[in-house]
Amino acid sequence: MDAVEPAPEKAPRGRPRSATSHQAVLNAVARLLDEQHQDYETLTIEGIAAEAGVGKQTIYRWWSTKAAVLLEAILTGHVKMHIGEVDDTGDLREDLSRWVQVLRTNLFDAQSVSLARALVSAAIIEEVNLEDYLTQNELELTAMPYKRLIAEARRGGLRSDADVSAALGALVYPIILRLISGVTPEPEWFDALVDVVVNGVGR
Repeated sequence: MDAVEPAPEKAPRGRPRSATSHQAVLNAVARLLDEQHQDYETLTIEGIAAEAGVGKQTIYRWWSTKAAVLLEAILTGHVKMHIGEVDDTGDLREDLSRWVQVLRTNLFDAQSVSLARALVSAAIIEEVNLEDYLTQNELELTAMPYKRLIAEARRGGLRSDADVSAALGALVYPIILRLISGVTPEPEWFDALVDVVVNGVGR
């Protein structure tokens, strides 16, 4: 009697365990910051592991410090700063002015200040170039005005020699600095900032 060949095992469904755990950790960081209102100082590897339902060694498999975990969570959009889109009405100055005033209303709160400080702290600890991260990744605070500036450049609304990256930095970095300081500027300060940027690159 011929031997019966065992049936081949079915491949497990779903995402690989490592990828699932990786996402669980990033989601856990988001919950700890957004829902439980922890800040960088109170955030711990132990707390992240417990929230994610993984062991500490699972976290250390991908990240060397909590700063590295937080940096990836922010830059991949798991942790959001609730930045709105920049409208495109055809008037760059007006569009940017409205956007920065929305930022003043929605962004300058205790949670966002803590998050901005955490981003800078994580970048310093991990010894990364924060400017590169801000300009090369889809971080909402830079992605939204960048898209608007690029659209303006494509329709010929900016000088031909205008440096869009420099204009983006001139607009966003002062806002980040004020955000980290915890001081909410007056509406006139934001309007003046937009004037500087638009006058610098506009036709």
